[in-house]
This record gives sequence, C-alpha cells and structure tokens, in this order.
Amino acid sequence: MRLLIISDIHGNYNDLEKVVNKEKFDQLIVLGDLFNYGSFSKKDEIINLLIQNRNKLVLIKGNCDFDIPMLPCFDVITLPYNGHLITFTHGHIYNKVFLPSSLGDIFIQGHTHVPTLSLENKIIYANPGSLGLPRYGSPKSYMILDEKEIIIKTVDGTIIKKMEI
Repeated sequence: MRLLIISDIHGNYNDLEKVVNKEKFDQLIVLGDLFNYGSFSKKDEIINLLIQNRNKLVLIKGNCDFDIPMLPCFDVITLPYNGHLITFTHGHIYNKVFLPSSLGDIFIQGHTHVPTLSLENKIIYANPGSLGLPRYGSPKSYMILDEKEIIIKTVDGTIIKKMEI
C-alpha cells in the first residue's frame, strides 16, 4: 500500500491538484490546514478534490480548519501499516515534544511547514512540510510512504529526504 501524505495546503489548490493527479496512492492522508487564516481561498475546489478521494482519505484537523463540510476529521489517529503503527496529527496539539498517549513507532505531523525525517529512540519522526506556505527556505513538499521507505519530495518530484522503514 502506498500513502500520499500532504500538510499545510493553505489554499494552494493548484499544487494540491498537481500532486494528487501525479502520484499513485492507495490512501491520501491530509494533516490539516487546508486554508489560510481567516481566508477560504479555493475552498470549494479543495473540498471537492478531497470529496472525490473520500474513499481513500484520512483527514486530520489543523489549527486553521474551522469549516470542513461533509468530511470527518481527526485530531490524532494511529493506524496499522505493514507491521508498523503510524500516528498522524497536525502538530498544534500533539507534537514531538508533547506526544499523544497512543503512539506508534512512526509519528507524522504537519504544522511546522518544514520537511523533516529523523529516527530517535526507535521512533521515526516525520513531517511532509507544506504545499502552501513553506518556511525557513524549505521548498513546497509532500511525503510518500510505501512498504519500504518514507520519501519527501518537492512539488516537481525532486526527492529531498528519504529513509528506509
């Protein structure tokens, strides 16, 4: 199974559509912040794209997500995946410093807008970065997780970080 993991879209429908149409995936994990603070730019287009993928969608609520009609959202969820337990969250409530009580061996969060991938104390910590508003000079990015590895890519498909699982 192949997971496409996206975070911090902040209204950037064009790159969201590009990545969703380019990558092959079995499950789409969106780690929140679909829109900008107080602005719902491209709201209908983003919601419609997610609804089109609802059978593959796991949606995490971010700190900017207030009105997401017809789509169930989670604050944090831990799912089994190929012998691993993966915890997904946005990052404004739970993060590497304040972990949830139910924690897998892979912890994936958004919120910081910076792509990261590290192994510490037998836990993989990962962040796909941001499609909409990357920070600190990082590129617009997203994550692919398959049975063998975690890959963070730029919107144009360049691999920027990679780790075997």
